[in-house]
Amino acid sequence: MVSILSYAQDKTITICSYEWPPHHGTTMMNEGYTAQIIREIFETRGYRVNKMFLPWARAQSYAKEGKKCDAITEIYFNEPRLEFYWYGMPYTVHEVYLIGLKTNPENDYDSLRDLAQYIFGHNRAGSLSKEFDAADFLQKQETDGYKNGIEMLLNNRIYFFVSAKSVAFYEAGKLGGRDKIKTVDEPLQRQYVHMAFSKKNPDNLFRLQDYNEGLYMLLRSGRYKEIMREHRIE
Repeated sequence: MVSILSYAQDKTITICSYEWPPHHGTTMMNEGYTAQIIREIFETRGYRVNKMFLPWARAQSYAKEGKKCDAITEIYFNEPRLEFYWYGMPYTVHEVYLIGLKTNPENDYDSLRDLAQYIFGHNRAGSLSKEFDAADFLQKQETDGYKNGIEMLLNNRIYFFVSAKSVAFYEAGKLGGRDKIKTVDEPLQRQYVHMAFSKKNPDNLFRLQDYNEGLYMLLRSGRYKEIMREHRIE
């Protein structure tokens, strides 16, 4: 009863997240369309929203501990993370590809094992797809963010970069290399993007319920589509 009363009197949420343009980031309009979706979900339900932009690994660490933040956004689902988080309903979806240079001959493949001789870059502490995450026979190299991964690809320090297509092409465009990269074969996976709440704090179950109900209302009212149009997201 005390927990319910204290929660009702102080409806705040502190969110850990990270820079992930063109979807989310401090340089985007209203911090990006995903940030605006999350903020409107909570503000329309009477919350005060606080947010920290952090490196991805640190954002996950803080969210798991549940001390400095209640939840994390821009996170894909995978089963090991269920130990630490309650997942909300997804609010957008990305297509994850192998990104390569146009000068490289590979355009398709039958199995990731066919590509075992190459070095694959991926964002530090990221989870890309079940198949890729489990492929311990691949040569994998962590990168310090998506910009760093694309820089390494353009400079031939890795052969493939594994990423959401939209993010990879955005970063390549900023570096003047958008016309130098390509997607290889079909998507590794369609990844749904979630908000996940730390299991360390039982009050987060109330926040999870408010989030799911708020997202439903945003979709039902048509406001979700309006936000996407405002940010020119198809």
